[in-house]
Amino acid sequence: MSVDRNSRADETRARLLSAAERLFAERGLSAVSNRQISEAAGQGNNFAVGYHFGTRSDLLLALLKAHQEPIDAIRARMVSEVGYVSELRDWLRCLVQPQLEHIGTSPGPTYYGQFWQQFLNDPGSVELVYREAFESGPLTTILTEMYRRLPTLPEETVRVRNLMSQSTLISTFADFERSRNELGALDTTSWSGFSDSMVDGLVGLWLAPVTTD
Repeated sequence: MSVDRNSRADETRARLLSAAERLFAERGLSAVSNRQISEAAGQGNNFAVGYHFGTRSDLLLALLKAHQEPIDAIRARMVSEVGYVSELRDWLRCLVQPQLEHIGTSPGPTYYGQFWQQFLNDPGSVELVYREAFESGPLTTILTEMYRRLPTLPEETVRVRNLMSQSTLISTFADFERSRNELGALDTTSWSGFSDSMVDGLVGLWLAPVTTD
């Protein structure tokens, strides 16, 4: 394959990924067909998605990986900046900030947060998210260090607060992204204060007293 053909193929893949992410974010995973993605990407061939990516799972993994690399780079940078003496807040910041920084510094509208929300609400696809998360070295470090700095909590309390944290992260990232897009995605600084406020809330959640009988 010539250089020009490689370049055209890469450009087509990028357009398909961009169209797929936007449509999935707006409509949900199950409501979007490969044909709709091809049409939104300006491709006359309705089989373009299958040709360039293979299965639907392969397409979803490609979308996840397209964001995982830059987000992991931010995570790794933040982990390296955490001092020898650290506390829960430091590791919650490492958990929260990378996604917001990734979204909030993008040069135009993004759909990653909303796509991620739809992805995690789809029972047939959610396993792919966790598989990718387990492959992230920086994320594994962040979660390990975060849990080490928690007070002793009952197992059920940890389970429930994990669910609450996950729900908060998913919905709030998506809401931040929608608001930013509605304002033209011109702001590239407010994500920082937004991140600090989220961290404050999660610190309160994890350090809240436990009701005892």
